[in-house]
Parts: sequence; structure tokens; C-alpha cells
Amino acid sequence: VMHTTLCITSPKVYTLSDLPSLATDALIIDGMDGFILGSEVSTSNHGERSLSDLLKSYYSHQPDAAGLDAAPRLISQKRRMNFKKLVSFSLLKSQMVQALTVRRNLNESERKRLHDVMNQGFEQFVHVYAGLNGGAAAYIGSPSYLSLPVPYLFIHHTYQPSRPCTTFDQCAREMRSMQRYHHIKSFDLRFIFVTGSDGNLYEGRGWNWVGAHAYGYNSISYGVCFIGDYTSTLPVKSAMDMVRYDFTSCAINAGRLSSYYNLYGHRQADATECPGNTLYHEIQKWEHWEVKR
Repeated sequence: VMHTTLCITSPKVYTLSDLPSLATDALIIDGMDGFILGSEVSTSNHGERSLSDLLKSYYSHQPDAAGLDAAPRLISQKRRMNFKKLVSFSLLKSQMVQALTVRRNLNESERKRLHDVMNQGFEQFVHVYAGLNGGAAAYIGSPSYLSLPVPYLFIHHTYQPSRPCTTFDQCAREMRSMQRYHHIKSFDLRFIFVTGSDGNLYEGRGWNWVGAHAYGYNSISYGVCFIGDYTSTLPVKSAMDMVRYDFTSCAINAGRLSSYYNLYGHRQADATECPGNTLYHEIQKWEHWEVKR
């Protein structure tokens, strides 16, 4: 009933962001949620707590200003973290290959090709949301491509918007707003990726396109921007950890970021206060931070 009401009162036209696939995002998310919630119910003593209460708390939690740092363990916004803790990815990969081999009766050559595709897919950073460009104009002209792996990583903050976004809807809205603004000045969103306080990384120009975020370094670097003003405060710890550990590890393993990369703040390349004094002092404690010579 709720789904029908939403469709009638707020109709939308949806378009695919990539080639059609039977493995839709909705199917994969449902699979993760079923595994997480099933494991929780089978291994925990919930006493008198009903299944409806469990589902309501899992899907309805709205993070406050602290983002995921102060959020309960079992919520939908943490599904990727919880799924990762529960699953052996090497075992999952093997089981998927075996299942597809039997179902499609693959020969040895096809099986090897499936292995290669699977390995490449598992190297993708699962926290990245792509295609959030609804309402924004397309890139003007032809983009230039990065030569990978890049040797530099720059950290930025948006300054405006000044407040962190803590839900997917808020972060997606800020992304569209920034893209429309940047489109006027530099053809598209300047940053390679943008970090929300909702546990996700949002695609700007993506893994392969040259950005417009650090003068003299655009063609040889990634620029990751935290949504918010971090002049006197820090981003939530979960957002910083995602960039500091998860994003860099994924980028290195996928051959996109050099394992010997140097980490800089935006102010080390341009005359700016970015990424804010507090965040700039923080990243000086991170691995690979370098005093620019």
C-alpha cells in the first residue's frame, strides 16, 4: 500500500545508469540485507523483540549530526560494513564461479574469463555511488584521461555546503547542487570523488577522468572532497576512515593509485584555506602525508 501511494503521489521516471542486468542493485541489496538480518536473528537472543521492530529499526534509522559514528550497529546504512564482516570474499567469489559454471555449462575458456571478470568486479570500491547527476548538465567537450596509477592524492572540503550530509538523500542532493555550480566554471564537478557522512563515496569525475581540483596536479592525482566546512571541526570518524583506509586500499589494489602515493591538502597546491585548518592538521597524521617541496 505504501509503495502504491508513493507511486501515485510522487511519480518518477527512472532510467538505467548502465547496461541492463539481472543482478540489479535492488537484488544485491536485498541479498545482503537478508544475509545480515538472518544471521542476526539466528545468532542473537532478542528476547521479546519482534521481527517488525527489528526491521523498523534497521530500515528507518535517521543519523544525526554525528553520522554513522553514533549510529546503532544494525542499520541499513551500515549494510556494506556488516556484510563485509560476515562474509569471506574469496569464498564468495569461488561459490559464484561454481554456481555460474554449473548453471551456464561453461567450458574452461569461459570459466577463466568469468574468473577474470569476477576478480575485477571484486576490486571495485563498493561504497562508490555513480550516476547521481539527475538535473545536472552533461560534461562539456571531451574529457582527458588519467594515466594510472596516479602518484598523488589531494584532500579537500566543500566549505559550501558547510554542513555535513548524513543521509543518502541529503548527500545526493548536495552532489547535484555542486555539479550544477561547478559545471558553469569547469565543465563538470571538479573533484574525482566526494565523501558524505552517510558512509558513502560519491563519484565526481570518477576513476579515469582528469579533474580540476589542484593546479599543476590535476592530470596526476585524485582529489577526494569531504562535504562540509572543516575549518574548526573534523568530519565524522567513519567518513575519514573510509577515505584513509578503505578508499586508498581499494585504489591501490585496483592499480589506480600508486602504492607510493603522496598525500597532500589542497592548500599545498593552491592559495586556499582548503581543506580547512582542523582537517588539514588531521591528515598530517595519515599515512603517506608529505610536506610539499
